[in-house]
Amino acid sequence: MTIYLDTSDIEQIKILSDLLPISGVTTNPTIVARSGEKLNTLLPKIRDALGNNGLIFGQVISNNADSMIEEAIKLNKIVDNFVVKIPVTLQGVKAIKSLKNEGVKTLGTVIYTPQQGIIAALAGASFVAPYINRIDMLTGNGIETVNTISQLLAHHTQSCQLLGASFKNVKQVIDCLSINNANVTIPVEIAYQMMTNPCVDEAINQFQCDWTNTFNSHSPAPTQ
Repeated sequence: MTIYLDTSDIEQIKILSDLLPISGVTTNPTIVARSGEKLNTLLPKIRDALGNNGLIFGQVISNNADSMIEEAIKLNKIVDNFVVKIPVTLQGVKAIKSLKNEGVKTLGTVIYTPQQGIIAALAGASFVAPYINRIDMLTGNGIETVNTISQLLAHHTQSCQLLGASFKNVKQVIDCLSINNANVTIPVEIAYQMMTNPCVDEAINQFQCDWTNTFNSHSPAPTQ
């Protein structure tokens, strides 16, 4: 199980990769557009923010296979440990097949159905990314779709990893991680929500008050 950040915010990548067990960063064209920087300048900054550790994901813009392949090969040269995101369309599957032969790692993205997931995996994608919240909103049960894809991967192509994406709340993330061999990529706000709980703060404050009232000290170590 791995957790990635779905963002292009360099400062938040620095902060959260230091605080949490983050395995890398995912981006998409919308996220990159928000940053105002193209991938050739943004990706090295993300690599530095991660302390030169972890995977980085970036997506092609082209719609036809030949252009996707050309674009993917160029992107793959910008930083190391890079995975190219390819939308799982007919042209996208063709590109995934060719890029596999070129030694370029890919992620099949914009996945709404189990058939998209398994076809991308069989074509050679290293990752497949179902859009959980978008599936919930448009076509059905996102977690059920993730579970079906997980079973298909286990039966037919165990080399491909499942990376759940498009989350709007913590419950969706935990439900996804409860599925066998599922990984997730989460936006910054959900990363904070996963570790923020007023009940925890209240309990810690009570522990500190009880200790201080009894021992007149904030330290549990004995004084000399």
